[in-house]
Amino acid sequence: MRNRINLLLRTIKNNKKVIENYFFMTLLLVLNSFFGLLIYPFIIRSLGKDTYGIFVFASTIVNYFIYFISFGFDLYGVRKISENPSNTAIKSVIVSKIFSTKIYLEIISVLVFSILLFLFPTFKKNIDIYIICFFMTLVNIFFPTWYFQGIQKMRVVSFIQLFFKILSLPFIFIYVKESSDLLFFTIIMISSSLLGSFVAFFYLIKIENLIIRVFHWKNVYDYVKESSYFFYTNIANMSKTETIKLIIGIKYGMGDLAIFDLAQKIISIPMILLSNINGALFPKIIQNFNIEYLKKILNFERLLGLFAIISVILLGKFAIRIFGGNSMELAYPLSIILSFTIFIFLQTGVYLYLILIPKGFDRSVLDNQIIAFISIMIFILLGINFFNSIFVLPICLVLSGIMEIIYLRYKIKKEKLLYNE
Repeated sequence: MRNRINLLLRTIKNNKKVIENYFFMTLLLVLNSFFGLLIYPFIIRSLGKDTYGIFVFASTIVNYFIYFISFGFDLYGVRKISENPSNTAIKSVIVSKIFSTKIYLEIISVLVFSILLFLFPTFKKNIDIYIICFFMTLVNIFFPTWYFQGIQKMRVVSFIQLFFKILSLPFIFIYVKESSDLLFFTIIMISSSLLGSFVAFFYLIKIENLIIRVFHWKNVYDYVKESSYFFYTNIANMSKTETIKLIIGIKYGMGDLAIFDLAQKIISIPMILLSNINGALFPKIIQNFNIEYLKKILNFERLLGLFAIISVILLGKFAIRIFGGNSMELAYPLSIILSFTIFIFLQTGVYLYLILIPKGFDRSVLDNQIIAFISIMIFILLGINFFNSIFVLPICLVLSGIMEIIYLRYKIKKEKLLYNE
């Protein structure tokens, strides 16, 4: 017994940074998810599901631009910083080049977004909501979560997020009372995120002592080229879930989009506890790639995925009644279907972020997302053509994930990265 305790203590000591990084990365997701769930019953009853659906739809549109501006740097940046965690000069160059590139991408995004606003009547109807939501793109620039993940100081991000989310609560409860207050709600949500991003940027300069400057676009081309696979991967990955939201909003209405959003929030409860495991392990795997260690991680995460599915089945209906009320009960079967994506997410996360990326198989990561994107588009086209039901869309998402697992297992076996048989 004493030997087991000593082994456990040694394991904790040897993985102190990993455990700390995982804890604060998870805490960050807990804060975001819990905050959304905390205000959800109040917001859905104050604004109504159709009005709240407008906010979800606007956020979905803006997410395309956020992923474009990210350009895969969230993964690429973590890898670069993890390789140079103590060199301030090198870190300053890395952050400056990524910051500069995102500024240029932001300018392109503003131009494209402006054209969309004046071309499509859908955007003109609630143009003020779309414009305010678009300011979230600045958060991606000034709040480099990837940097803090790379230096394994995610506690800083968590504390900043916690402070500004708590600060926003009284404003939400005071100024959001009815459907006409959607503008106030949007301003409060975006402003709290923006303020947090500016504080994080200030922390980089004053506490981390980074010298951040803007490079000419010609001097950042190497970073754009090296991170291009991650960019294509992110775009393909994001397109799966965001396209589903767009289809629901356009084909089934903003009310059904709000119900789907609640289903996603329900599965986020187990997801927040599990999704950052691979992210926390990523810096350590980069420094020490161990096959036996990875096999244990893979088997452990399979059990966690199954546990997450069972949890949603047993507790999902109760959670939906609390947060959404009887009018949102359709979210329960949707959440059960979506819970299978947690299992898929954990498995593909090990294959991608702990095996292929550390070994430099960036092209395979892109190929996987291309397969996932093409497959989900085919499934959706076939599904909505034969079945006029919102359930078709999350089922397509799960089937696409299964296609990912099949491809990734094939690739890893072929390259003998994990399996030798």
